[in-house]
Amino acid sequence: MSETTQATVLKFLHCGDIHLDTPFTGLSPEKSDERRLGLRDSFRQMMEYVRGAGINYVLISGDLFESDCATSNTADLLISEFRSSPNTKFIIAPGKHDHYNNNLIYSTNRLPSNCYIFSSEKMDRFDFAKDNVVIYGWAFMEDSIIATPFDGRAVDDSSKINIVCGYADLDGPVGSTICPVSTADIKSFGADYYAFGSRHEGSELGKFGRSMFGYSGAIESTGFDEPGIGGAKLITVKYKDGNMDMAVKNLSFGKIVFKKEIVDITGVDTASEVVNRVSGLITDRKYGPETALYLEFVGDIDPRFIIPKNIGSDVFELYYFETKDKTMPLYNTDSFRRDMSVKGELYRQLLPMLHSRDEEERLLAARAFREGLAALENREIDT
Repeated sequence: MSETTQATVLKFLHCGDIHLDTPFTGLSPEKSDERRLGLRDSFRQMMEYVRGAGINYVLISGDLFESDCATSNTADLLISEFRSSPNTKFIIAPGKHDHYNNNLIYSTNRLPSNCYIFSSEKMDRFDFAKDNVVIYGWAFMEDSIIATPFDGRAVDDSSKINIVCGYADLDGPVGSTICPVSTADIKSFGADYYAFGSRHEGSELGKFGRSMFGYSGAIESTGFDEPGIGGAKLITVKYKDGNMDMAVKNLSFGKIVFKKEIVDITGVDTASEVVNRVSGLITDRKYGPETALYLEFVGDIDPRFIIPKNIGSDVFELYYFETKDKTMPLYNTDSFRRDMSVKGELYRQLLPMLHSRDEEERLLAARAFREGLAALENREIDT
């Protein structure tokens, strides 16, 4: 580091995978609209933190918004929030879902002058000489990158604070199209901090000597396939007389947690008992009004017991509750094996499918058996 007479402190906020305007397809239309607005609120909350904490640089490592769903209101929101933070520099590395060529907001310079946007798949850099900072990065120009942008390079001047900001697949599978990067790449490059995006769960920090790297995680959960609550990382850099100290802290801005659970209800034959099982799980996990819960019921149950749709959803006091019945009608079925009537023949014909390795086939057979049995017994069921 360059010689200084007193310690200098710089604050960086590492975020990414914000996905403004994401459709939240796993929820009902009403809840989807509500979550889109909630995601904007989480973004505003993050921006309020940026201003209040005196953040010098915000590193946005991809997927700031969903290009295919983006609205003019989102563009207005970004412009307004960035303009309201004139003392902060925003470094944007377009990712897979907000890639540069699909975004007029990037290519037409609509964002204010304190925004710096990478616009090449090749490694590029922004220099901030006053702070002795260099920020390297790249952009997804389309929806894939198949080659590492590091390409054997190293930082140009190790005496500076060198940061990398980009959307990447660190040590991912062979043939990855999400900008494959290896730990060997980043070790040889020699930056002080690597701000990666693309993984919504975030990560613990990795270290090579004084270098640190990690994923910030999404600031807000966006669905049941992306569980957890969102956040960002605060990087505080202190340097003096050629020495640098870096501290990293996790921050949380999200409000709603998406969770998937599996409940085995083998042998259960009443709705009240199912409710008790679910209530016990919710209590044990400490789920509440901030939880969106997708619940799968599994196990063998009586063919005549039908789990009511959205069972008990009004008493669990969750943000959102949805169930999927994956149980098999195979509990207490010995009588069907011996039954020489149409009921028994229905069971015997479907039995191989009920034990299929293919889940879709098993569920189809389960529904056929339940509905067929109800029809033969003149019962109505809600499926």
